[in-house]
Amino acid sequence: MKLRWGKMLNDLNSIDKIASEGFDCVQLTIDLIMKLNEEEFTHKKEYLLQTGLLFEVFTEPLPPEVFVTQKGFNVYVWTVYLKKALHRIAELGCRKLCWSNGKARILPEEGEIMDVKEQFMQFLFMLCEMVENYGITILIEPLGPKQTNFLNTMEEIKDLLPLINKNNLSSMISLRELGQINLDIKNIEYYKEIIKHVQMENPLSDYATRISPRPEDDYDYHPFLNTLRSMNYSEIITLPQDADKEVLDYCYKLWNE
Repeated sequence: MKLRWGKMLNDLNSIDKIASEGFDCVQLTIDLIMKLNEEEFTHKKEYLLQTGLLFEVFTEPLPPEVFVTQKGFNVYVWTVYLKKALHRIAELGCRKLCWSNGKARILPEEGEIMDVKEQFMQFLFMLCEMVENYGITILIEPLGPKQTNFLNTMEEIKDLLPLINKNNLSSMISLRELGQINLDIKNIEYYKEIIKHVQMENPLSDYATRISPRPEDDYDYHPFLNTLRSMNYSEIITLPQDADKEVLDYCYKLWNE
């Protein structure tokens, strides 16, 4: 399978332009799909599938304000939500569900930390079982201490996988997060077996916003892309929402150099 290029999207209004720009895939949040009522989803699904774009990657199984490790987290309520959400994204062709919300897994600084961690682990196991029948893989992204205090490195993710012991649980990386998780580009290949998705942003931009790579960045993307090539990465690289044809052409050029 050849490498495909995707684009993040926070709304469904500009979907037509994405196909004409040459992107292969669109990366949506589950929350965006779940805000549609049944009639809206039926019409939107038909429209999306006619664009020729792939919707293989979705992000965030729960709404952004829902934290699995918070007191009072109601597993039953969110299981009902997920049953509906997973059915919808599967109909659109989802194969990978990325979980990159660090706040959703923040552990308390004191108190029953182990109990809260176990609550997260149980939910993650349940989520893996729920998506199994749809052929979907859950991808947990390691995030730096500015975003969470749990699962901050690829090594911690690697140690987590046998604890959950589900074949459809793996990981992903974002270029802008590598410094935060202390992962040197030359060491990425060590984790190639569990890197199933890649997001590529300008790592020198304001951390609050994902900005696409551009020729004027004054950042050398070659080491990152060369490492992906050397590990025979052939999945999807997703670019931020501000990506356009110029950005895509630039990234194509970098990849082929």
